[in-house]
Formats: sequence, structure tokens, C-alpha cells
Amino acid sequence: MSKSETINWKLILIACSIIVLVIMGVRNCFGLFLEPIASFNNSGTEPFSIGMSIQAIAWGISAFLLGMIIDKFGPQKALAFGIFCYALGVYLLSNPSSNFIIYNFGIVTGIGLGAGGMSTIVAIIGKTAPAEKKSMAMGIAAASASFGQFIFIAPTLFSIKTFGWQTTIIFLSIIVTGLLLLIPLLKTQKQKNDVKTDVKEFNFKDVIKFSFSNKNYVLLILGFFTCGFHVTFIGLHLPNDLVSKGISVNIAGWALAIIGLFNIFGTLFFGWLGDRVLKKNSLAYIYLCRSVVITLFIILPPSPFLAIAFGATIGFLWLATVPLTNGVVLTFMGPKYLATLGGIVFISHQIGGLFGAWSGGKIFDIYGSYDNAWWISVILGIIAFSFHIFIREKPFNYNPKLDFVKA
Repeated sequence: MSKSETINWKLILIACSIIVLVIMGVRNCFGLFLEPIASFNNSGTEPFSIGMSIQAIAWGISAFLLGMIIDKFGPQKALAFGIFCYALGVYLLSNPSSNFIIYNFGIVTGIGLGAGGMSTIVAIIGKTAPAEKKSMAMGIAAASASFGQFIFIAPTLFSIKTFGWQTTIIFLSIIVTGLLLLIPLLKTQKQKNDVKTDVKEFNFKDVIKFSFSNKNYVLLILGFFTCGFHVTFIGLHLPNDLVSKGISVNIAGWALAIIGLFNIFGTLFFGWLGDRVLKKNSLAYIYLCRSVVITLFIILPPSPFLAIAFGATIGFLWLATVPLTNGVVLTFMGPKYLATLGGIVFISHQIGGLFGAWSGGKIFDIYGSYDNAWWISVILGIIAFSFHIFIREKPFNYNPKLDFVKA
């Protein structure tokens, strides 16, 4: 690789890391606006929770469909479209005068996350980074997403206090729009040392048929529902839960920020562990540990220390499930169908997110407390643990007649 090519892919990696840092950093600030928007509309937390639920499912569907069109239009155009939609959706939230606007915020930002999120970033890195650097480059991009959550919380809290929550949302939409300036840097080309493969096309019907023909794959899909429920419920409702228990807004914000920081450490640790033990066992005990941590959070007296400690421990267990889950899918059938079948698993995650966001708001509006939602999270974690324990993590047998793997 020439010196200019080396500089080019590193520059693209920097641009991609900045984009995902901002997009995911902004997304993880949405929970800070739950109470102000509820007060603005005098409608409780449910409408915004529904908006976030819509965002979760729109994100999952659009990310899945993206894989079918990205090769035709290119990842740069998909990313530009995603950034534009995301910025527009964030701006809509600055004047949530009706539930209709909030729901449209969910749709537009969900599409933006699907087209402008990690799926597209991974595609760009895959086309530009040399083969021996791809894993490292994708790891840097993933770490940037977690770091974005950590560094965006404090400035957003400061802006809300200083300029108001509506002005802060406009600031965030402007920052997202500025990412479009990085698009011209993302000129991709296939690396000379990339391996060419002869992959047959398969239709959507075959994918769905395969997806539900193997009990191990189905158990993985069901288990990832729990992950989506956990991260969306906690990410959206944790600040409001802490404030309702007498914890200051600043501490509540820092608890959310700490999740992003410790997620970096957890992802690195479980990525290392996943190369040494069965990934499905790591997943099982992550879900079980989440249930233990959440149980302690429920039964111990609320305090600033508990809030920060909860953020650190749950952050360590946060999105370490993502590379492990994709790793199990990869073990099942190899890389040939990873994008599509991994996308189906991700939709399950986002359906879990839909219920996590909505049920949290609904339960709080009815009971004035999130305790029941927390206990649902505990139960789901135990169920996910049970599912993963019974998964057989080994390659599926290949069926040449159907041209896809089957149990």
C-alpha cells in the first residue's frame, strides 16, 4: 500500500469515527429531554416514550433494508441521507407541540440511525481499510460510539441549564448537520488485498425460512430482544428515574455518561474473552449479571454513589453483547449471510427497544415509579440467560439443495 493510500484510509477512519461519535452521542442524550418535553406538553412521559419506541423499530427495519441497497447507491450516499434525516428528526423535537410531531421525530431519526449509523460506517471501513487493519479500524469506530455517549452528556446538561432545552436541541441538530461536511472525504475503493468471493444471490423468502428453521438461531434472536429492552429502557428512563428518587439532575446525567465510558472497557474485555470461551456462555452471564445489578439497584437505598456505581457496572455489561451476538451468528453459518441474518437478529433487538421505551413511560405515568419496569428487566435478563445456556454454538450443516445452511 502506497503512502497516499495509507493516509487516505486513516483519514476516512477519522471521519467515520467523528460521525459515529456525534450520532450516537446525540442519541444517548435524548433521555435528558424526557422530563422537559413531558412538562411542555403536560402529557406525561408516554408520548415521548412512544416516539423513542418508533425510533427503535424504524432503526431496525431501515438498517436491515440498507444492506440490500447500499451496493447499488454506495455507502457515502446512504450515510449522507442518514445524516440529513437524523438532523431533521432532531430539529423536529425542538417544538413538540403535538404527539404527531414526536412520533415523526421517532420515524425520521430512526431512518437516520439506520442509514447513517454503524451499519453504513462498517461498510465504508470494510471498503477502505486494508484487510489486516479492518478489525482494529472497526473497533476504533465502535469505541467512538461509546465515547460519544460519555462526552456529550455534560455539555448537553450545561446547555439545557444555560440556554433551555429547546435551544439545546437546535444546537444538536446543527452539530449533526455539520457532519455532512465530512462526506466528501469518504471516497471508498476496494483494497487490492481484499478476498473476492463467489456468493450466490438468495431471496428474502429463503432468508426468513432459514431464520426460523433452527432452534439455536431462534434462541439467539429471542435473547437479543432482552438486550434491546435493557439498553433502550435504561438509556431513556434512567435520568428521570433517578430524579424522581431525589437524585440531582447532574448526578443523573453523569450516571448516563458513565455508562458510555465503561461500555468501552466492557466491549474490549468481552471481545477478548469471546476469543477464549464460547461466546454464547459470555452472553448468558452478561444477561444474568445485568439482572443481579438491576436487582441491587432496586433494593438498595437511592444515593449519588449508587447512581454512579450502577452506571459503571451496567455500562461494563452494556453493548458487549453486540460483537458476541454477531460472533455467534458468524459461527453458525460463516460470513456469507452474516449481514442479512445479523440484521434479522438486530430487528429483534430493536423490537425489545420498542417495548423498553414504551413500557417504561407507561408504567411511570400509571404508578409514578419505574420499579415494575425494573423488575421486568430482571426477569427478561434471567430468561435471556436461560436461552443462551441452551444454544449449541457450532456451525450448521450445509444443505446444497436449498443453498443455505440448515440444522
